[in-house]
Amino acid sequence: MKFNLFIFLKKMKHTFLISILLLAIMPVSFSQQPETSANALRFSLEDCIRYAENHNYTLQTAGLNVNSSEISLRQAKENIAPSVSASVSQGLGTNHYQKSVSWNGNYGISAGMTLFNGLSNYNSIKQSKLQVEQSQLQLEQNKNSIKISLIQAFLNIMMNEDVLEYQQKVLKSSQEQMEQGEQQFRVGKILESEYKMLQAQYTSDLYNIENTKINIQNNYLTLKNLLAVDPAAEIRIVRPDSATLFKSLEIPALQELMTRAKNYLPELKIKENAVTDAEYDVKIQKSNFYPSLSLNAGISTGYNGNNLAENLGWGTQLWHGLGENIGLNLSIPIYQRSMVRHNVQQAQLRVQQAELSQKETEYQIGRELQQYYLDVLSAQNDYRVAEAQKDAYEANYNAYSFKFKYGSVTAVDLIQQQTNYLNQLNKYMQTKYAFVLERKILDVMMGLPVTF
Repeated sequence: MKFNLFIFLKKMKHTFLISILLLAIMPVSFSQQPETSANALRFSLEDCIRYAENHNYTLQTAGLNVNSSEISLRQAKENIAPSVSASVSQGLGTNHYQKSVSWNGNYGISAGMTLFNGLSNYNSIKQSKLQVEQSQLQLEQNKNSIKISLIQAFLNIMMNEDVLEYQQKVLKSSQEQMEQGEQQFRVGKILESEYKMLQAQYTSDLYNIENTKINIQNNYLTLKNLLAVDPAAEIRIVRPDSATLFKSLEIPALQELMTRAKNYLPELKIKENAVTDAEYDVKIQKSNFYPSLSLNAGISTGYNGNNLAENLGWGTQLWHGLGENIGLNLSIPIYQRSMVRHNVQQAQLRVQQAELSQKETEYQIGRELQQYYLDVLSAQNDYRVAEAQKDAYEANYNAYSFKFKYGSVTAVDLIQQQTNYLNQLNKYMQTKYAFVLERKILDVMMGLPVTF
């Protein structure tokens, strides 16, 4: 059985990597990015997490499940208390001999409580307490998934905003190169085909900016969905200081990750509690082997309308008919077609299944944690290499821009270097924010506060 959190992380990582590719393949559509008003809601990542915990629909549903399990626990506790009920019967009777019709009534109050049933009620209470804890752990598990999705959505916005900033610089450079190309074409220094290529590059850069703006709007829609905010509402993220952000990305030692994660991850505790829950099922089933003892008591009275004619008043009849009873009821199981024995055996098998599932999950989590840790280290290395390559390609592109200005290189050479630079820039953005995302997920796994 695959560990759900890591399956979720793999799907999430794939989605994150795909988002950067959309910069190049999104359909072209001009759309102005809305201006940010003073009334826009502003969220830091910490604000997003706190807001989602109170408003996200998935988390609200999980919270209702906690409330439901708490109600079940209260009911399990109250099952030990006596039960009290009242009965009232009123009827119309006839006497053919006396040729009369009369009203008759009977009234009673009874109470009963179980004194012993093989400790089934007490084990049910313990099991209900465990189920409350299970629902709370499942809520925490859902919080972790939402938290990771929020980090991803938040970083997608940051990434596309950074891409937009770079693209605007490139657009400005493309515009200058197109204007220079026009002058060179007029004096015959370059061919018309080269000038048209510069025009086409400027148009492409302009469209890239528009597509990135659309991406940012889509990223905000994803964030609003996680926060359960009105899609028409205007929100803006509060970006962390870049220097502060990367200071918080120091990778912990593997042993620290393993220890913290195994002590925190709800998935592990859920599996551990599932074993205990199955053990309570065994105890509850075994209680059916034992006799059950219950205490019953009651009080009743009544009246007969025919007696009213004999000057026995309604109140007198009720008083004379007043009676009390109390007794013990002992039920001893003798033969139940081996049903109890088979139910116990089935419950014991469920314990073994739960234990195997727990061991399998512990093994998988240990293996996946180590693999994920190596992935984070690899992501950090990829980011450092991509950063150095981006700086080199940017310097090379700037050098070719300078050379083109003085006619030392052709427009074809310049556009090729710009394409190389933009490709490397996209790779840099991808590796940079992929590393930030994977590093922050380590904090989620260790149960640490997620901050930028």
